[in-house]
Amino acid sequence: MNILQIALIVLVAALVIGKRMTGRPVDTRRSILMPGALAVYGWFILHKSGGTLTHTDQVWLGVQGAVSVGIGLLRGCTIRLYERDGVVWARYRPITLLLWVGSIAARFALEAVAVHAGAGKSAMTASIMLMFGLSLAAESLVVLPRAHASGIPVLARS
Repeated sequence: MNILQIALIVLVAALVIGKRMTGRPVDTRRSILMPGALAVYGWFILHKSGGTLTHTDQVWLGVQGAVSVGIGLLRGCTIRLYERDGVVWARYRPITLLLWVGSIAARFALEAVAVHAGAGKSAMTASIMLMFGLSLAAESLVVLPRAHASGIPVLARS
């Protein structure tokens, strides 16, 4: 992973989390496309990082994926939904931000344990964007149904 990829990951994370702390309209299309694009880009980085993934790499990527999805689902439950300008908006609460901090800490811990158990450091590091995309996709899996069930119109883009 090069410095440009690291900078891109930090920038995307800061923009996504920052925007969601201030609130944004729930947009079905953006809620599906953005996490999907991040996950696909992450998959590309992972496979471009060189070398084949060992069985140990695959197991630890699966564990990290499960943790990312689990924390994303939990985060989705903590997001505040409210009406603004006639549509449903979503905003992170302080507990949501704490879950982000916890997920980052869990990521570092899992990576350290995985490398200690024999997984390749490059594979674990290269999977950051993939796990970020999976986590946001899982969050959307909770937020979108909650938004549609709220009775408040969801942003419609033509």
